[in-house]
Amino acid sequence: MQPLQTCHSEQCRLAALSAHSRRLTSLPAVQHAHHRGTHPRAPTVQRKRKSMLVRAEDSSADKLELGLAPAKPRSPVGQMVTYYLKMEPHLFKDALDEQFRRLKDEKDEAEQRRKAQKEQLDKQKNDKTKKDGGELVLFQRMEDLKSSEQRATVEDLMYASVLEKFLELKVEMMPRMDDSIVENQTHLKTLTEGIHSKEALQLVREHVLGVMGPASMAYSSSMIKMAKLQAAQVYAASIMFGYFIRRVDKRFQLETQLGLLDDEQADAVARLERLFNSASEDQQDADRPASSSGATSSSTFGDGEATSSSSGAGTQAEGAGLGKGKKKDSKLRKYIESFDQQTLAEMTKQVSQEGAALIDVQTTALFGNLRDLQVQMQKAVGQDATSVEELMQKVQDAVAKDEVESLNITVGTQRRAVLEAVAFGTFLRDVESYVDGEYQLLTPLSSASRGGGGGGGISQRPPLTGV
Repeated sequence: MQPLQTCHSEQCRLAALSAHSRRLTSLPAVQHAHHRGTHPRAPTVQRKRKSMLVRAEDSSADKLELGLAPAKPRSPVGQMVTYYLKMEPHLFKDALDEQFRRLKDEKDEAEQRRKAQKEQLDKQKNDKTKKDGGELVLFQRMEDLKSSEQRATVEDLMYASVLEKFLELKVEMMPRMDDSIVENQTHLKTLTEGIHSKEALQLVREHVLGVMGPASMAYSSSMIKMAKLQAAQVYAASIMFGYFIRRVDKRFQLETQLGLLDDEQADAVARLERLFNSASEDQQDADRPASSSGATSSSTFGDGEATSSSSGAGTQAEGAGLGKGKKKDSKLRKYIESFDQQTLAEMTKQVSQEGAALIDVQTTALFGNLRDLQVQMQKAVGQDATSVEELMQKVQDAVAKDEVESLNITVGTQRRAVLEAVAFGTFLRDVESYVDGEYQLLTPLSSASRGGGGGGGISQRPPLTGV
């Protein structure tokens, strides 16, 4: 009997180890390790795990995962922090900062190696040796590869940071836009008032009315059919709008607090003048302050009536899809209109390569490959249109005949997608400012356009933070 008991306990031990191994393979980092190895069970377990997530739509344990954007991390570190965001959100920020610090240390070490290598190559050149060329090329390729891997990791960490902001607002993000999409309207207020300042919110409202056009007047439940390429272009443009609004609004709020705006200075001078005149009249005559006060009150009340009237006109214009009433009263719009051409160009451009890449990642995850959609549209429409009206008519005909990929969505869903895109751009700018201000890990677009890592000039630049 003793050998039988030993055999039975050995089987139990092996079964327990097998169950423990299956649990471990559900972690992103362990899955990555199994992909590199030869473990035969890892791919099967991973596919089974994904199918379970798709089926468990009503499960409370998977609620957070179902609310995230469809884009997937590319790096093992990105998989790890995404796991924390889904399963252990209370550990997410600590894990995120730890990875950013690690990347910062690796970047500093790489810079030291680069300087040492350069000094060594300069010494070899002085010695008239001929080995420096090959060593330089090999070293440069290795650094380019490491820099590319680091940028991919930074992008994944930034993307997870943006998703965390949506989860903090308890807003589920749009799923992949395929065929018909029906989305509820429970988070529209959170996507507006919960994110933007009062001044910026006016411009966001104008943007939504502008990009939706006549559809903004329809009921939220009304169905519309549009080309997927058009929807993707609107989404990407809305991300850029949110990115721009956040930069401008931060600068506007800062200058307002510091009293650097001309309007604020003029208001302050006017208040001092009124106060001085009121005090002078107080000393001269007891009757004049009352009349003066009455005049001032009447003037102030009259201004209030004018403002109210203007606001009502703005509401009517907004209902008509024009938004002209809000434009007149928007201090932020006046502030933007005061920019010269150089300042406006500086404020509207993207700051980092990582930020530009994430806009493409998010748009592609929702709508598919934009290049393929563009090629499809060009084949269906052609290039012989002589006017914008003719081009738009051809696009409508192509959508009606199903010659291009299209979406059947409600007006409310389109509005929801535009607001999400604006919020994504706003959060992206916040994350970009934090990462570069704290860790200086971002790559400027000017030096990234050639694609090389190098990074020789990156470490010497000032941070990209600010406005």
